[in-house]
Amino acid sequence: MIIDFSKLTASDYAAWWGASIATLALLWNIIVALRSGARIKVRVIPNMKIYPQQPITGDKTYISVNAVNRGTLPTTITHFEGFYSSSLWSLIRGQKQPFVVNTHPAIGQQVPYVLAPGEEWRGMMEQKPMEENDKINYLYLGIIHNQRKRPIFKRVKIKRRTSD
Repeated sequence: MIIDFSKLTASDYAAWWGASIATLALLWNIIVALRSGARIKVRVIPNMKIYPQQPITGDKTYISVNAVNRGTLPTTITHFEGFYSSSLWSLIRGQKQPFVVNTHPAIGQQVPYVLAPGEEWRGMMEQKPMEENDKINYLYLGIIHNQRKRPIFKRVKIKRRTSD
């Protein structure tokens, strides 16, 4: 079928224009709906120290976990947790050792924590037990929040300390 554009009237052009704009508006609404809600970005930083030193922190090294809500709706961080595995093969097979991190109020924000859009949550975990455990070759830390069914984990790459 060949369309002869020379025979179109002004109302035909207006109908095509309206249909095009309506299609673009529909696509835009789909994009907005998909991007609405809480969108959490997690960042993990090892080898952190707290200055000035406090009696509770001493000279310990920590792994810091930061979560930022980049979305449009608030969410509640319900858990600060992680898992480790001894090898890549056991990680692929799903043989993970999960754990929950309990942070002291002096070194991190407690959970549950309501994270509004644009806000940041910080939690810290002592690094030394992870360095000293020979079974830990793949370490992941992250959070669970109520707007998503699966946790958000990031891999932590820490160097093993050699005994002097």
